[in-house]
Amino acid sequence: MKPQAHILLVEDDHAARVTLELGLKQANYRVTTASNGLEAIDLLEQDTFAVVLTDLVLGDVTGLEVLYTARNQPYHPVIIILTGHGSLETSLTAFRSGAFDYLLKPCEPHELITRVGNAVMQYNEQNQIRAAARTLYRQLGDAQADQAHPVTEMQMFDQPVHIANLVVGTSRRDVSLNGKQVMLTPIEYTLLRFLAIRPGVTRGYTEIVRITHQVDTDETEAQILIRPHMHNLRKKIEGDYLVTDRGVGYQLIDPSRAQR
Repeated sequence: MKPQAHILLVEDDHAARVTLELGLKQANYRVTTASNGLEAIDLLEQDTFAVVLTDLVLGDVTGLEVLYTARNQPYHPVIIILTGHGSLETSLTAFRSGAFDYLLKPCEPHELITRVGNAVMQYNEQNQIRAAARTLYRQLGDAQADQAHPVTEMQMFDQPVHIANLVVGTSRRDVSLNGKQVMLTPIEYTLLRFLAIRPGVTRGYTEIVRITHQVDTDETEAQILIRPHMHNLRKKIEGDYLVTDRGVGYQLIDPSRAQR
């Protein structure tokens, strides 16, 4: 008997969550549920899932942020966006951001099970490909494997950065301001960490989004994508640490030096 595929179901509507969970369990899937984006992000970082089925509209932390977090997990779950707020713009954003499928709710149970089944097949195929690639790298030798994976600027961030009373550590739970922990979402932390690598240097909108969202966009779309995350980040990190270079991008500065 094949092991049950583990599904993460993220839905803020209680009735819909219960209905979807029941349908998935009846199809012999192992299901873990989350009622909001933050809970989903914590679960993604603590467990392993084959498929993530998430609503888009979840409150402060959207389904897209859940999607971005899922994409960055080492086990590479397959993502299905489930929402009642369908539009061409949201569907394109979801697919460009790495979603495997997109479902409008309410959807028929058989349709949901079919789509999830396809996602599980995709997950298994991806794992087989990655296993074959790892074997190939071992055969080629460590030197060639290292050349295939050059060290990026973000991967070189292996020490905390101290800027005045702000400390940006090497994980999102290691950020503090004035000695107090600052709780950040994965995208907020990635944004802050990217700016902290080169304090006082403006990072362009497209450059930032390429790191935070892992997509290539034009300046206008990049600015729209990153603006709400910068807004939330500024509410959590007060004191003029984050500066806008209007029309260009953002930078992280030492406000005490800027005031001299």
